[in-house]
Amino acid sequence: MKIIDSKGRIFGLINIIDLTVLLIFALLVVGGGYKLFKSKPNIVVEGQKVLVKLEISNVRKPTVDGIEEGALLYHYDRGQIFGKIVDKKVESYKKAVPTSDGRIVMAEVPGKYVVNLVVEADAIITDQVIIIGGEHTRIGTQFRLKNKNIAVFATVLGVETKVD
Repeated sequence: MKIIDSKGRIFGLINIIDLTVLLIFALLVVGGGYKLFKSKPNIVVEGQKVLVKLEISNVRKPTVDGIEEGALLYHYDRGQIFGKIVDKKVESYKKAVPTSDGRIVMAEVPGKYVVNLVVEADAIITDQVIIIGGEHTRIGTQFRLKNKNIAVFATVLGVETKVD
């Protein structure tokens, strides 16, 4: 018995095109079922206060002056509140520079600064992620944040739950 007969049927039972259509349909049904029934993250705490440590680097003095304690920060694109600035520390921005003897040293860049912020935010904490202002927030994540004075890129250095 031949695998494909003269009419193009496999083992004389089903046409190749019909088999392909059935396989595609079966994959769509299985994929749709997976999407509907896959487990969603369990919300552990909703509305939990967290402290987010942020770093804003390589900025000029007007940007530093525009970042004020007590001011609210918003997500740049979504406009949702990220949190309230509760602490601000400013340091000189340093950059790796080669010396004449071949070494590399960290040298201050005149007129540039690094701003370290602590921001108090409301978060939804699940077993998989911390969500602040509708965005997944993890260490190393970069956000574009804004308020009435500034628009900056900030990197998350840490997130910890606030104990009252």
